[in-house]
Amino acid sequence: MKGPEVVTTIIAIYGAVLSTIAILRQYVGDRVRIKVTVQRNMEMVGDPRYKGMTLTIMTVTNIGRRPVTITTFGAMRLQPSKNFVAIDSRPQLPCEITEGKYINSIWDQSDIDFSTIDYWAAWDSHGRVHKLREAPLWRHLRSLWYTKRHFKKGKNSADC
Repeated sequence: MKGPEVVTTIIAIYGAVLSTIAILRQYVGDRVRIKVTVQRNMEMVGDPRYKGMTLTIMTVTNIGRRPVTITTFGAMRLQPSKNFVAIDSRPQLPCEITEGKYINSIWDQSDIDFSTIDYWAAWDSHGRVHKLREAPLWRHLRSLWYTKRHFKKGKNSADC
């Protein structure tokens, strides 16, 4: 190769790499990103409805650029406990949240047994689940095993 061909090849490779990086950055930056947070042992001051209560506040925040509609959120519990969802939220569900907006719900902490919670979750209108893990991995896996085992038992007994 001659000098001008080498320079042209280097510029072509540089342009291809740069455009690939730009496309990937755009793709990754333009997706739905939701952050789920849970704050325990909170106390509300100035609101007589929550006077003397210890509260748990669950917040679902859109940290991405794309708007997303949250249809419901709550907690998935370890088996055999039952799951629960937020009924009273601000703003009411389903709700579209744009970049930087959030939805929260306030619960009396005395009604929640945190040792049975596998993960906190928010579901959007596309069926995606956004999670915040609460239980250790080994308890989560044991709960999945329990669920599968009992599902198979129920299926086999229905066939007989």
